[in-house]
Amino acid sequence: MRITYRMMTSKYSTNLNSISSDLDKLNTQVATGRKYARTSEDVSSAVKGYQIRRNLSKLEGYQDNIRHAEDFLTNSETTLGQVESSLAEATDKILQGMNGTQSEGDRKIIASELRMIQNQLLETLNTNTSGMYLFGGSNSEKPFAVVGGKLQFNGRNLDDLNEDTAVEKELVASLKQDSLYVDIGLGVSFDQTTGEVDRNTVFNYSTSGINFVGNGTNLTVISGETVSNNLYDLLGRIATEFEKTDGDYSFDKVDKLYGLFSENSLKTYQTTTEIGAKTQYLEFMTSRYETQNFNLQERQTKVEGVDAAYTYIAFQSQKVAYQAALQMGQSVVQQSVFDYMS
Repeated sequence: MRITYRMMTSKYSTNLNSISSDLDKLNTQVATGRKYARTSEDVSSAVKGYQIRRNLSKLEGYQDNIRHAEDFLTNSETTLGQVESSLAEATDKILQGMNGTQSEGDRKIIASELRMIQNQLLETLNTNTSGMYLFGGSNSEKPFAVVGGKLQFNGRNLDDLNEDTAVEKELVASLKQDSLYVDIGLGVSFDQTTGEVDRNTVFNYSTSGINFVGNGTNLTVISGETVSNNLYDLLGRIATEFEKTDGDYSFDKVDKLYGLFSENSLKTYQTTTEIGAKTQYLEFMTSRYETQNFNLQERQTKVEGVDAAYTYIAFQSQKVAYQAALQMGQSVVQQSVFDYMS
């Protein structure tokens, strides 16, 4: 069979295009580090890669949520430290006022200082960060306010929340459990009856202020008197006693009020401990997800990635072959008069 010039040039062009296509594919692999640029090139690997990428995306979302919760908890712990400092300062002032050497004028000065601490405490309890109140639960408004001289939490007078009835107990429980939640990969599920999120499947990262400020009243600490259990009003009651004249001032009442104040102050330290435990749990989850992330990225490299050394050598070899084919073309493709026309 006679091999014509047209057959030679056609075959040469086909082979050159094939070499060029392979060179371009290898060049893309070297540049991107991926086995394929389109799903159609390797459907099986592409499906596996998609699943891995989806899992990586979920992990990234969980890690973002954890960082947000950690920041919130850090701010909460710092602010609770300020509350503890205010309570410690108030304790010092109360003990100073209870000293028998203090005059009526001295006690009034101490009472004034206690009321200043009250104001500081109220401001601290309403601390806002990034548009969210640290101790307000899910409430977007200031959680604590003084109305008629009494402290309120989320619009409810704390003295009225005595938990004497089943209704009050349910109300107080809901206020104490009111919180901000975030998905950190615990498997979010919903209650089939109420449609609400199961709180055991999400992470509670905020603290409702009522948990450590206190609620309800005490009828036994001072005979014949109803005394507020919350720290703010209790501090004000002690200040009121210090403001009395020598004839009306009662050391015994202050002593009893101070005992109740000291007992209720412990709730702030308990809350700080709880926040620390939550932070430690988030650190554990962070470490766990970092390990998972590393393993998934390693698996992704095996599924989607190429052997860098092998691919680079193949690319250089293909590049040499392409250059050789171009040189060979000078012999295969004959020159014509059109090559000299400009």
